[in-house]
Amino acid sequence: MARTNKTAGEGTQTAKKKLPLLLRILLALLALAFVLGAVVACLGLDLLGRISRPAEDGFAAAGTPEPEDEYAPDQTPTPTRTPELTPTPHPSATPRPTLPVSEYYEQTYLTDAQLAKMAENNASDEFINVLLIGADRRSKKGSYNSDTMMIATIDKRHGTLKLTTLMRDMLVNIPGHGYGKLNSAAARGGIELLFQTIEENFHIVLTQYVLVDFYMFVDVIDALGGITVQMTAEEISAANDCIAGLNKQLGVEYLWDGFIFADPGPVKLTGKQALGYSRIRKIDSEFARTERQYTVLNTVLSIFRSKSLSKQYDILYDLLPMVETNMTNAEIVDAAVSALTSSKGGLIYFRLPVEGYFQNGKWNKKFVFFADLPGMAQELHEFIFDDDETVSAAKLLDPNPSLPPRTPSPTGADGGFYPEATVYNPDGTGGSGISIGGGD
Repeated sequence: MARTNKTAGEGTQTAKKKLPLLLRILLALLALAFVLGAVVACLGLDLLGRISRPAEDGFAAAGTPEPEDEYAPDQTPTPTRTPELTPTPHPSATPRPTLPVSEYYEQTYLTDAQLAKMAENNASDEFINVLLIGADRRSKKGSYNSDTMMIATIDKRHGTLKLTTLMRDMLVNIPGHGYGKLNSAAARGGIELLFQTIEENFHIVLTQYVLVDFYMFVDVIDALGGITVQMTAEEISAANDCIAGLNKQLGVEYLWDGFIFADPGPVKLTGKQALGYSRIRKIDSEFARTERQYTVLNTVLSIFRSKSLSKQYDILYDLLPMVETNMTNAEIVDAAVSALTSSKGGLIYFRLPVEGYFQNGKWNKKFVFFADLPGMAQELHEFIFDDDETVSAAKLLDPNPSLPPRTPSPTGADGGFYPEATVYNPDGTGGSGISIGGGD
């Protein structure tokens, strides 16, 4: 009996000893979590502090419109329907209002129900839509023209990431300025006018933007160790034309610096080479160029996600000063967390103008896309707010072996200086009136 009492007493003492130990472990874990949280918060604030904010004389401010590109994309897809220049009168006692651009292309009249649905979509907190703007801020002309425009969508409802290219040559109504190419809106009235123009023509409300320098992508890709993409022999040649133009623009004396020497197939590219690849247009079309840009972005996303957290931090630390945005720190954190947790797949891609809703044309002696703007707005809303498609992340390819570098002759077969190495300007013209290898 005494033995039993002793055992019970020992058990009670052991329990008393264990309780403080468990408390100590719990407190240690809480302290560790607090320290880790503080470290993460400090690192996050450190990164956020490196992002550029809008300047009074920057892109967000109104500027002087740049000369517009008159170069029409080659082999542009033809429309799948024949537009009527004069809209069919509505059989109603009350005549319908004349829609913008209807004198050039038949416009769709959206119903009240469709407009109400669009307003509901825009008010939803399940979607984050941010306008991504690409500009060449190292240009000698100092232009901030919105050369590349994309809507990045974080779709919380369906758990996907989406990217929509807005092609710059679409003829739209710019509030207070009449008709013009989409990319001229920012030059006429700053970012707010660009937001208003997109809302009026495509019924999508945007209030946040991120401006990136084209050359940021060079640094991003180099920091990732390069990317590998499938290339044809024609694309390799055209990319080298663009690289020569980039070198001339940047004052690189050796125009062939960074040329691609590889057989067709999977080719590993440096940042400069990837930028040259993204600017190819002359061999096919503007539409093919946007597909190449999407390929590069999707591949970059896949490689970035494959890196360790410390490597991702190092990359962001070096590159964020080249990013300008009007988003608050809280909005950036919300978007980043949502993007990281919403999808592990690739980017889902869409493009305006939509096939079947446009035709090529000339306006004020400039090449433009005449398009059914309300009809495309309906398609855009269906893609952003209703599409639940998923795509796989870009497959990371193994590159072919590189070929030995060789020095091209500084003169062509006809004895002339390298003909395609003309300086790229954000308005799409080359320094001598020719686009860099068809890049823009």
